[in-house]
Amino acid sequence: MSPLPDAVSTDVPLALTAFQRRIWLAELIDPGVRNHVPLAWRVAGRLDPDRLRAALGRLVATHEVLRTCFIEDDDGLSVRLREPWLPELELLDLRDDPSGMTDWLDATVREPFDLESGQLLRAALGELGDDRQVLLLCLHHMVIDGESVPVLLAELDRHYTTPDRPRPVVQYREFAAHQQQQRDTEAWNDDLLYWASTLRGASPDTPLPAPERPEPNGAFQIPLPAGLLDSLQTFQAQQRVSWFMVAATALAVTLHRWTGLDDVTFGSPTANRDEPRFADLLGPCLNTVVLRSRVTAGSTLLDTLRQMRDQALDALEHQSVEFDDVVTRLKPARRFGRTPYANVTLNMNLLDDHAGALDGTRLTPVLDDSLRSNYAKFGLTVTMAQRDGQLIALVAHRGDQLSAEHAQELAAEFADLLARFPQALNEPVMPSGEPAQQS
Repeated sequence: MSPLPDAVSTDVPLALTAFQRRIWLAELIDPGVRNHVPLAWRVAGRLDPDRLRAALGRLVATHEVLRTCFIEDDDGLSVRLREPWLPELELLDLRDDPSGMTDWLDATVREPFDLESGQLLRAALGELGDDRQVLLLCLHHMVIDGESVPVLLAELDRHYTTPDRPRPVVQYREFAAHQQQQRDTEAWNDDLLYWASTLRGASPDTPLPAPERPEPNGAFQIPLPAGLLDSLQTFQAQQRVSWFMVAATALAVTLHRWTGLDDVTFGSPTANRDEPRFADLLGPCLNTVVLRSRVTAGSTLLDTLRQMRDQALDALEHQSVEFDDVVTRLKPARRFGRTPYANVTLNMNLLDDHAGALDGTRLTPVLDDSLRSNYAKFGLTVTMAQRDGQLIALVAHRGDQLSAEHAQELAAEFADLLARFPQALNEPVMPSGEPAQQS
C-alpha cells in the first residue's frame, strides 16, 4: 500500500494540538490512565472480513492522523507520520458467549497503545450467529474524539463500498496548523482575558464524597421518564433556552446542594469545529469550556437557569482559547488525578449520530455499562443523549474520587430535578435552613 500523492514526508515534524498534549501529559503523570476510546456496533446484515480489513487499510492510508507517531524527545513530544499500515482484524466467535464482546473491549482498553508506533487503532469482527455480527474498534484519544465517530463510519463505508473512488480529505495537520495560527491574535487574547476574569477566585476543585478505599470505576444509566424530551422542548421554547442549559442548571443545583457551596464549576466539551472545512475532519478537535455557578441564600432554580444560559452563550463565544491555556494563565493549585475547574463534566452526545451503515448493513451503537466506565476520566461525568426520540442520561465516575453509592444518590437527585424542572422554577437552590458555604 503506497502513500497518497499529497502525503507529507515521514521526516517532517508536525504540529501537536493542545488537546493531544493534554492527553499525553495525563498519561505521563499517571501511567495507569487509559485514554482509549472503545466503540461497538451491532451489525444487521453481514460484513465481509476481507473487504473490511482492506477498507481499514485504505482508511489508515487516507487519514494521516491514523498513522501519526508521537515520539518523546528532549523537547518533550514531537509528531511525525509513518508509512501506511494494515490494521489487524481479529475474528471472534461469540455465538456461545456474546459477553466476549465486552471481554475483548475490556482487554484492549487495559492494554496500552505504543504512541510511537503510529498504530493507534485496533479492530475485531464478532460472529453472533443467525446472520448477526458485532463490529468492535478501539482507538487512542490522541487520534479521535466523539465528533469524529460519524466521520469514521462514513469514511469506512466509502472505503468498504467504493474502494476505487478516492477523494481528497482535510488532514488533521491542517487543523493543528490553524490552531497554532490563532494563538496570540487579538481575538485569542481577548478570549483569554475573558476566562481569566470569569474564573478568578473560583475553587479549582469541586469536592465529591470519596470512598474510604478506592473502588472500581463505575457507569450506569439514569432512569428518566418517558416523554421528558417533549415536555422540556415546550419549556425550552418558552424560556428561550437549550436543553443543554436545562441540564447544566440541574447539574449546577445538584452540586450546590451536595457540596453546600455557593460557588461551583464544571466543564463541558465543545466540538471546536466552527470552520466548515473541519466539520468532517477525522481527529480530536475537542476543547473544554468551564461553567461557573454562583448562588446566594435566596437564589432560585430560575435564577440559576438564567445564569447558566448567559454562561453557556458566553463560553461558546470565547471558546477559541484552549482549556490548557486558561489553566496555565490562572495557575490553580493542582491535585493528582483531578482536572482543575472541570473534574465534574457535562457532556451532550447525540448517540444516533454514532449509528451508520456499510454497504447496506446497518450499524447500531451498543450501550454497555462496562464500556461507559472506560470513559471515567474525571471524578464525575454526566452525559445527556437523545436516542429514538427519548432523553437518556449516563453517569460515569472514578472509583477513587466518588463511591458507587454516592454516585447513585447524586444521579438520582439530578434526575429528579430534571424530571420536574418546569414545575420547580421557584424552588430555592439551597434548602431552607442550610445557607450556602462560601467556597
